Amino acid sequence: MYRNILLPTDGLAKCVSGTCHGILLAKALGAKVTAVYVTKHLTAQEILKTYHEDTPWSVSDGKKVQEAIAQAEGSHREEAEKALAVAERMCVEIGVPCEKVQLEDESPADGILKTARQKGCDLIFISTHGNPGIMGIMLGSLASKVMSQTKEAVLLHHCGGPS
Repeated sequence: MYRNILLPTDGLAKCVSGTCHGILLAKALGAKVTAVYVTKHLTAQEILKTYHEDTPWSVSDGKKVQEAIAQAEGSHREEAEKALAVAERMCVEIGVPCEKVQLEDESPADGILKTARQKGCDLIFISTHGNPGIMGIMLGSLASKVMSQTKEAVLLHHCGGPS
């Protein structure tokens, strides 16, 4: 039936159960898991606002800005490695083959779709937090974006309240 299940992960503790369920499904089907973590591209301005919002920046701070950006990018890589390590550890524990993929500078939906195509995944198992209210209607959820743009089967796992 399904031989290669794409399992996007963001490392959030409340969705570890989704990772576990995806891996258990792979075990039951005799499939492998392709775990993917996608790091959204952030502009320099977004990085500085997010990670150093209280720091006043001036034009002469070019080197400090570059260091701050490098630090933020390093943090993203560490988060990705940790999230993928959790999925890999779960796979090893129950005997499911696992391939890890980390994509940088992609939108999450585009990265998931790109990985599914490149790795020949025939099922995308995606956990969703649910995005209630007007924001969910206006912006759509990652799961909605993936489902509307893929030809592969998508299985949604609800992992609890709003993100």
